[in-house]
Amino acid sequence: MERNLLDTVAIVTGAGQGIGAEIAKTLAAAGAKVSVNDINPDRAERVAAAIRQAGGLAIGVAADVANKFQCSHLVDSTRRKWGRLDILINNAAIRPSSSLLKTDEFEWQRVMDVNLKGTFFMSQLVGRVMVDENQERGGIIVNIASTAGVAEPLDHHAAYAASKAGMVGFTRECAREFAAYNIRVNAVIPPEPAAATAVAQTVLSLCTKTTYAPGTAVSLTP
Repeated sequence: MERNLLDTVAIVTGAGQGIGAEIAKTLAAAGAKVSVNDINPDRAERVAAAIRQAGGLAIGVAADVANKFQCSHLVDSTRRKWGRLDILINNAAIRPSSSLLKTDEFEWQRVMDVNLKGTFFMSQLVGRVMVDENQERGGIIVNIASTAGVAEPLDHHAAYAASKAGMVGFTRECAREFAAYNIRVNAVIPPEPAAATAVAQTVLSLCTKTTYAPGTAVSLTP
């Protein structure tokens, strides 16, 4: 793989398994130094160790993105390790299955806190770093949404669908505000279920090319 991301630093949230782990490994293989985040410290470190074993650079950082203080810890840990931030991938998400009639307030709120508020926290904190450091190269933020939030029915996932729809709207507004600072913001909208490799390759493309205008939501076909 061509190492297009040499000398860049990336944070990937929810990267302890699945799509997030594949994204972290793909960015590392392209040359990025990757902060692998997961709420479970063992999962985060396991993926980071796999990256290092493959010759990449990575650290595992445990944090719940629904908690702003833990998000700050994730950002600070990454900066202390590598001194800068270039890429943020907002991938962390939960998708409990409950019918709308049986979804309780706690479940609804937890989905919104992780999937949507976590994206806001991380985008705001990382955006401030990118702006304050006055990096000439700007920065890149990619939000992992879902077809469940825009078009595709997904039974018993009303909270999840609402959070992913919100992520698409947030991406558009975040891109508009951050454009002045040379920070590109895009969303990837994979189908349910999604192929982790396809999502990771699309994220890599967004991080290495300027084909898509900021705010664009990139849909992947099943």
